[in-house]
Amino acid sequence: MSKKHILPAYTDGPTTFEKDTKNKPPPFEEPIDKIPIYFKDVSPRGWTIVINNRFWTDGFRLFVSKDASEKFDAFKKQSTSPHIIDLQRQGIGIPLLKAIVPLNPATTKFLTFRRYYPNLDGPFDVDKNYYDFCVVRKHYHIGYNSYVFNFVPDRNDASKNFSVTLFSHSTYPIHDYLYNGQKHRWVDESYIHYFAKLFQVKFGFKHTILLPNQPSLCDNFDGKSDKLTKSKDNPFLSSYFKSKFNFKTRVPKPEYYGPICSAIVGEAEQYFKLGYAEIKIDDMRNFDPSVDYNSILSVDEDVLVMICIATVLKRQKDIIEDAKKRNGGG
Repeated sequence: MSKKHILPAYTDGPTTFEKDTKNKPPPFEEPIDKIPIYFKDVSPRGWTIVINNRFWTDGFRLFVSKDASEKFDAFKKQSTSPHIIDLQRQGIGIPLLKAIVPLNPATTKFLTFRRYYPNLDGPFDVDKNYYDFCVVRKHYHIGYNSYVFNFVPDRNDASKNFSVTLFSHSTYPIHDYLYNGQKHRWVDESYIHYFAKLFQVKFGFKHTILLPNQPSLCDNFDGKSDKLTKSKDNPFLSSYFKSKFNFKTRVPKPEYYGPICSAIVGEAEQYFKLGYAEIKIDDMRNFDPSVDYNSILSVDEDVLVMICIATVLKRQKDIIEDAKKRNGGG
């Protein structure tokens, strides 16, 4: 694919704009609720990550595609087949990650991600061929929550470890974090009119990278703690109690988005899509036509970070839904 490739359908429309000479986005001409396309084939050059809900167990198992998920179930019955062992060494038909929910809900530990890897010496063993790739801890604050992700990219080299802090606003539909010197954001689109027409979809988020001058919760992050400072005016941190009781605050505005949106995450109601959520990620950098997006070996560190953060957002939606059910709200 050439560098002039056309972006997938969910990146088109009013959330895509070019920078003007003053590095400011031009006015939006259309409502954002016309896109994105959740749970439809948009044929992105990239991954459609499947998050399998593991009912009555301890979390989720993540695969690089629906095909990989189905192969895993089939391969378990023929784990000693030379052909299957060869495929698994190529990273095909084995899980990408497992997100483990802690047994003690009182702890700050929110999720632990196990990263699976192929076994070069024999059949893949789901109970042995993994290591703890990321531990996520949640911290509560007035007006927002923070999630600290401690990543271990190389289990044999602790010098490569790093952390990312996600700030999730309690009322505005924004979830911000800094990564590789850029301001990233997941926008919660679950409250836009679009979802009233897609009644079977439980929630949806879109990932974007902000321009340097666009306001972000991370503008008040000192890069060290799990809190936001009050040293700088921020439109998202003022008048919290007023915004808390205004439902319109939860609806995204065009200015919440950056120039390009290259990923979405959503989950459909169980009776439409039983047991899993999807994260669609466009591969914006790799132009090698031979990349196999059904192999876990195709997933680089940047994509793994995005997947872990999207899974935390999915988990938080699960918690809210479970609380509503316990309180008789559906």
